[in-house]
Amino acid sequence: MAATRTSFLIIAGGILVVAGLLWLTLSPAKAGPADGHVPLSRLVREGLVLVRDPGVALSYAASFVARADLAIVVGFMSLWITDHAVNERGMSGAEALARAGAVVGVAQMVALACAPLFGWLGDRMRRQDLVIVAQLVAACAYLSTLLVTDPLGTDMIVVAVLIGVGEIAGITTAGPLLVQQVPADVRGTAFGVHTLCGAAGIMILSAVGGLLYDAWRPAGPFVAAGVAGLLVAAFGLAVRRRVRASVQADLGREAMPER
Repeated sequence: MAATRTSFLIIAGGILVVAGLLWLTLSPAKAGPADGHVPLSRLVREGLVLVRDPGVALSYAASFVARADLAIVVGFMSLWITDHAVNERGMSGAEALARAGAVVGVAQMVALACAPLFGWLGDRMRRQDLVIVAQLVAACAYLSTLLVTDPLGTDMIVVAVLIGVGEIAGITTAGPLLVQQVPADVRGTAFGVHTLCGAAGIMILSAVGGLLYDAWRPAGPFVAAGVAGLLVAAFGLAVRRRVRASVQADLGREAMPER
């Protein structure tokens, strides 16, 4: 209980620090007056209409998978390690949870370290291509859980490293592609639907993953995420040559040549 309270207090302290930094550094200029109230139904409809653009559709699909990946890593990896530690190794609940937290922590630290890499690649590759690469990397990472024989062994640590790379690859590449594809006046609406797709991905893939965890094997949720990533990558390969950036002038970057 003491460790749990301390963890929550640390998180709360970090949130307060970030809030303070934002308060001190954000521009004090007020936003311009709104054009008027726009019904939520219209905003959703406008965001969904944008899916006719293949680049927007690819970004939405990538968000569906990437957000779910994060939930699967935190939830099912901890559950897998804890179940094995308690039922197979006879550890106490506290010991098992500590081991699970350490492995998940490795994945998240790797994700944090690799985030700048995918930002750097985003300025040097066509963004639809980077999304495809990211989904393939993530899919391979999640499918590698099929090779884990001991969740408390070094093979799980290696898989956690791979998953950390794949997780951040998916999260950091879908958004920039969407920014490239939609005009500034509907960008907020597009990101709202983008986030909605991510929430749907969390619910659907988590539900499917839970069924697979109980009915098949603990790696089931990760396999579901990996297969979803492969499907998104396949879709991206099918539409990549039809993706045309619509707001590159806003981005301040030159159009990259077609391949």
